[in-house]
Amino acid sequence: MSTMMRMTAGLALALAVAACQKPASNTATPPPVETNAAPGAAAPAAPTATAAGSDAADAKAFLEGLYAHYKTSKNSTFQPFDANQGEVLDADTIALMKADEKALKGELGDIDGDWLCDCQDYESITATVTVQSATPTDAKATADFHDTIDTSEKPKHDTFDLVKTPAGWRIHDMGTADQPSLRKVLSDEIARLKAGGKPTGGGD
Repeated sequence: MSTMMRMTAGLALALAVAACQKPASNTATPPPVETNAAPGAAAPAAPTATAAGSDAADAKAFLEGLYAHYKTSKNSTFQPFDANQGEVLDADTIALMKADEKALKGELGDIDGDWLCDCQDYESITATVTVQSATPTDAKATADFHDTIDTSEKPKHDTFDLVKTPAGWRIHDMGTADQPSLRKVLSDEIARLKAGGKPTGGGD
């Protein structure tokens, strides 16, 4: 009888151990999915920052490419507001310039120089372009530039509102030290001429 009791006690102990082990395996905490998901949730921020950096770099390269035409005046045929305006301006600003040209009827208007170099003549220009902000659709930038024939130590300064077109970045509006908006000058001149005003011939 003593042996039988020991066997019964041993069996009971084994069953108790098994019962304790089974819930442990069922209630084991699975690896939390949040641990793997958290980095994934933050990941889109990196491509967004990269895209913004790429947009700024492309806008900067566009303006630097325009100013590269001014490194020497020798054999230069670049005409940003005439023959080459499609490489420089967006379609809306080109249309505004054509409307101004039509209103002038062949007369010389307020835009009588090259706003990119803020000049009528130049020798050799070096420019430093800075992009203040950029998105996939628009950007704001400035250019500080100096011509070797300019005896002043202070560089000239242009501001730019750029837009992204199917052909790449283009200037939607720009300003010089004297005129903050190309589009405003054109729009004001068109309105003045339609009201019976006379062309200023480049004067104020």
